Amino acid sequence: MIEVLQVLMSVILFALGLASCAAGLWTILAKQYQDALKRISAQSAKVSSKAVTDAGLAPLIAAMSGLVEAISVLVRTTVGVGVFLCLAGGALCLAAFWMLSLL
Repeated sequence: MIEVLQVLMSVILFALGLASCAAGLWTILAKQYQDALKRISAQSAKVSSKAVTDAGLAPLIAAMSGLVEAISVLVRTTVGVGVFLCLAGGALCLAAFWMLSLL
């Protein structure tokens, strides 16, 4: 009975590890924030070319550069979360293998 429970627990742990790895890869490969960063950078370039002639656009330029920096930090954070999920999934899969090797 204990062996069956141990096998069931290790199978569930392995499935959770695979799901975590898949979620991490999906998080890393999803380029939703990078597209937004490209669009905002393009708009920032257009506004900055107009700012040379109009001094009232200077606060807008500062705000856009802050927004580009914030999205850049968001992309790095998202990739970090994806890497963590992949590593945690690998650790869960190794723990499941270790549980099965004790039988």
